[in-house]
Amino acid sequence: MRFENQVAIVTGAATGLGRAYAIALAERGARVVIIDLEPLSAAGSGLRDCAQAIRSLGAEVQAFCLDVSDAKAVQLMLAEVIASWRKIDILINNAGVHHPEPFEQITQMSWKRQFDVDVHGSFNMTQAVWPTMKQNGYGRVIMTCASTIFGDMHEASFSASKMALMGLVNSLHLEGQVEGIAVNSITPHAVTNMVETHLAPAVKPLFSKTTVLSAVLYLCSANAPSGQHLFAAAGGISHAELIEYAASRFDAAHCTPEAIHQRWQEIYQAQPCHRRASGESQVSAWAKMSAEQHDVALE
Repeated sequence: MRFENQVAIVTGAATGLGRAYAIALAERGARVVIIDLEPLSAAGSGLRDCAQAIRSLGAEVQAFCLDVSDAKAVQLMLAEVIASWRKIDILINNAGVHHPEPFEQITQMSWKRQFDVDVHGSFNMTQAVWPTMKQNGYGRVIMTCASTIFGDMHEASFSASKMALMGLVNSLHLEGQVEGIAVNSITPHAVTNMVETHLAPAVKPLFSKTTVLSAVLYLCSANAPSGQHLFAAAGGISHAELIEYAASRFDAAHCTPEAIHQRWQEIYQAQPCHRRASGESQVSAWAKMSAEQHDVALE
């Protein structure tokens, strides 16, 4: 898959997976905009080094030091990119922060900062590029999640912010699909500075960036699906989604907390599982099941 004549933005691109995404896109022909908080003028600047690595490939790059949670700065950056390259085809929202701490020790400041970068930053970037993607009838947007969506000790703020991004994907893709814009999430795991200390030495070699890069490039391509959540790590790529187990029916006279407790084993993971395309489809399913139970005819 090639990306000639396409413009890609990668946030959090100074190091780690963000840097790898940017270089991989450049290798395949894209013009790349790289963004990070790290100043270009700083000694040993990863953002500057990433830009140099892209230029060494013969590719074009623009580098910006900015905070993605600053909506005004994002808009000014985008105006500069559009003035030069006229469009945006790909956005990888990779910028994020990670500060594990016990729940009772989370401060208002750290909680807000988690959401400012991960959620508001992804919102700011996506809303900024959305009009030009709609105008061109094409776009690819990727949100970055994490395995902590399943829950982990001392990860309340990180888990909550990443789960919020999954909800954003689920709704935004419905608006984007009629405009040619595919919106997906990636939950990656590879050896980076963020996770290096969490992997045993014996398994570190299994978590190369290859799997993650391949999955992200696929989601950046014209062949990408939309509204999907991919997991990529250690040679495995899988698809995740929110599902509802079969409902256990209660009539009004017998729907009590005690009845739910008594029937909990029946309710828990009752088969079959149901997939919903939207919140509206879930409401419709509830209405249909209740109507059938009460012999109400629906048009």
